[in-house]
Amino acid sequence: MMMKRVLGPCVLCVGATLSCAHADTFVIEADQAGHEATIVIPAGAVTKLSADRAEPLEGYAGSQIEAMRLSGDVLIGIAGRSQPIEIKADNVVVELTADAAPGIEKPGLEKPGPEKQGHTDPTANKVLRSTSTATSFGDHFQLFVGNVVFDMQTASGPMEIKADRVQHQLTSRPGV
Repeated sequence: MMMKRVLGPCVLCVGATLSCAHADTFVIEADQAGHEATIVIPAGAVTKLSADRAEPLEGYAGSQIEAMRLSGDVLIGIAGRSQPIEIKADNVVVELTADAAPGIEKPGLEKPGPEKQGHTDPTANKVLRSTSTATSFGDHFQLFVGNVVFDMQTASGPMEIKADRVQHQLTSRPGV
């Protein structure tokens, strides 16, 4: 009887902790010049996809890619390798690709070697290229401007975000 009283709250605490995993969040801001952001994601990695409007793009990039234009309160949930990834935007083109075969990595996103095993290295699964220096806003987020490209590993293979302005949230904030 005593075991049930102790274990019950412990199981609830573990469940609450697991369900509150912090997502690696990217907010894609609208570009004044009208350039569209492009997100390339393995289809099997998508856990949530919502938008006010969706338009299929026929013949966009060949038969291996399913493409669509999403607009209005776009929210995409992705199963990342080490933590969930969340993308928020107003207008993006999403390219859904086939899942990569196990063990296939995008160059530069390889798993850490034996010398790094046992250490969490958040940069091991993320590579950034940008023509402009990032602007930091305390511990909350960084803003990247000018031909921004994020390459990341998901549970189903590599993904990529291409945009002119991307806000990368560094810490989880209530209501975001």
